[in-house]
Amino acid sequence: AAAGLCPCRALLARCGGALRALCGSVRGLAAGPATHFGFQTVTEAERREKIYQVFESVAKKYDVMNDSMTLGIHRVWKDILMHKMNPSPGTLLLDVAGGTGDIAFRFINYVRSVRERQLQRKLKHHQNLSWQEISESYQEDKSKSLGNSQVVVCDINKEMLKVGKQKAQHLGYSEGLSWVLGNAEELPFDDDKFDVYTIAFGIRNVTRIDL
Repeated sequence: AAAGLCPCRALLARCGGALRALCGSVRGLAAGPATHFGFQTVTEAERREKIYQVFESVAKKYDVMNDSMTLGIHRVWKDILMHKMNPSPGTLLLDVAGGTGDIAFRFINYVRSVRERQLQRKLKHHQNLSWQEISESYQEDKSKSLGNSQVVVCDINKEMLKVGKQKAQHLGYSEGLSWVLGNAEELPFDDDKFDVYTIAFGIRNVTRIDL
């Protein structure tokens, strides 16, 4: 019967049970070695492993799944987040559980846009320079389109990071972007290293959320 479904409905049919379990697991965020995964009582280690397996299995279709489940509204939410953040060139962002790069790519686009407007304003104040001097100044500034901004995508799931890296390569994102395998509960970074920290849907999968 599944063969007759449209691609989005077929994807939801395959992943629906696992996703319902993830959504239900939010009720299991109480402290202690025992927690919940859906309607099951499991240890914290078991819960992490089950969540890992879910995202490992849906990584390649995760973006399509988000579009299907939210009717694309998640894109609007993320755009609003970026405008609220309003990052300027030089901002250092840590995006946790950001595997496929949705937040990271928006951050890069936003900072590039701000940087471009800054360069245009700068050129207006160079009216007394020769065209060669203006061109050299513009090219020098243009070579750093993010103005030293950096975004680090940190995710616990190797498959999600793999998909994110593939998307970045396909879309031409490389400057100011790095990928780190890490646990949201035990971040592999020094304190005060970043200006902004973001975590989107991944917060529902953090077992010890108080950390």
